[in-house]
Order: sequence, then structure tokens, then C-alpha cells
Amino acid sequence: MAVGETTVTMVGTVASDLIRRTTKGHDVVSFWLRSTERRRDKETGTWVDGRQLSVRVTCWRKLAESVLTSLGKGDPVIVTGRMYTGEDETGEPRSIPELEASAAGPNLNLCTATLRRTRKARAVERPEFLAWRPMPRPVPRPPANSPVSAAETRSAA
Repeated sequence: MAVGETTVTMVGTVASDLIRRTTKGHDVVSFWLRSTERRRDKETGTWVDGRQLSVRVTCWRKLAESVLTSLGKGDPVIVTGRMYTGEDETGEPRSIPELEASAAGPNLNLCTATLRRTRKARAVERPEFLAWRPMPRPVPRPPANSPVSAAETRSAA
């Protein structure tokens, strides 16, 4: 994370199809995320849509693969990452906000999901870490000047 970087968490809906590409040998998935404000109309007492914010989300590497297999257009999502505005081909700043995701997933307040973990192979280069176990805690002994008698100490052991 860089100093002055704008990190945000955005709750919304996948508003486009997911687009997969390869950039510099890395998988990249991008999509549009739309967050719609919901507010209660005082006159009718019903919930209505308010303002909307749309951002382009970009996911890299492993996150790109997981997003591609887990999410689709119309899914409610929560995305966290670095927000910025990019530049066009001429180097001029764009006014479209972009979100480089560090984490993304379904919004479980609006849907359910079945978790399927991807397992990594166990590292065997350093087997001493695999065999490591915490040492047992020592049994506390009463201080030498405590009122506990020597007989009680022997019977407890």
C-alpha cells in the first residue's frame, strides 16, 4: 500500500459481463460495478432508488480467476481495493473512477454462496516447520514461602 492511496470498500451489483484478458502474462478480469443508493420516500413510505455510482473494477492474478468462476452479471458483491482515475492513450486523465480490487466476493446480505476453497500444495522445503509442536506449559509450583505444606505439595505431584 502506498502513502496517500485511496482504499475503498464498495457494495453494489455486477453491472456488466466479466471480461477476461491477459496483460504481461497475468490474468486480468474487469467488470462494471454499480452501487445504487436506497432511501425511504417520506410521502409514500416506500423504498426508492436514489443516486448511482458506477466504477470499473479490475482484478489481477488469482483474484481474477476466482472472480471469473464465482461471479456474474447481476450478482450482489462487495469489493475492496485501491480507487484511482486512469489516463487515456494520450496521457490525459480520465474522469471514470477505477477500482483495482484486492478482495471481492458475494454480498451475503442479499444472496447465499457455497464456499469452495482452493488448496495450495504443502511446502516441504522446510520440514522442521511441519513437525513443530508447541512445548507443554510448565506446571506452576507454589512459592517456597507459601503456607502450603510440604505434604500437600508431595500429594499433588
